[in-house]
Amino acid sequence: MIKKVVIDSDAIYAIYNHNDPLHSKAIKTLQLLNKTQVQLIYPTSVIFEVMSLFQRVLSAPSVTIKMVDLISRDLLIIYAIDNELLKEATNIFKPAGSEQAPSFGSKKNTLVDCSVVAVAKKIKADGVFSYDEFYKKQGLKLAEDLI
Repeated sequence: MIKKVVIDSDAIYAIYNHNDPLHSKAIKTLQLLNKTQVQLIYPTSVIFEVMSLFQRVLSAPSVTIKMVDLISRDLLIIYAIDNELLKEATNIFKPAGSEQAPSFGSKKNTLVDCSVVAVAKKIKADGVFSYDEFYKKQGLKLAEDLI
């Protein structure tokens, strides 16, 4: 049975940014995932976030062009964030100082991260390709723990 792994922005960023301290680790993880024929699932929220990051913040249009090409040629498995998943993500989202769940509250964990959790749980993913411990706190495995 093919395993499904939802990819997060930090993994994509590390793969394409040679200056990222996790670049080598992310490339190795990606190669091992490909070798074991894991399906990478790309939530639309992650695609929007990472493309904006590469285009506007890092000024790396070559990465944005590559992502657009992969999308236009249907080479990525994309999972759309619909109204139901957005609501689920907002239920998970707890900004810093939240009285409801102070241990999960963090300025670092965004609504995009929560959308990754919502997608992973909805499709019963085997894990999340990320280096963020937030996903473990949500009961998910990280990709590197699957290989």
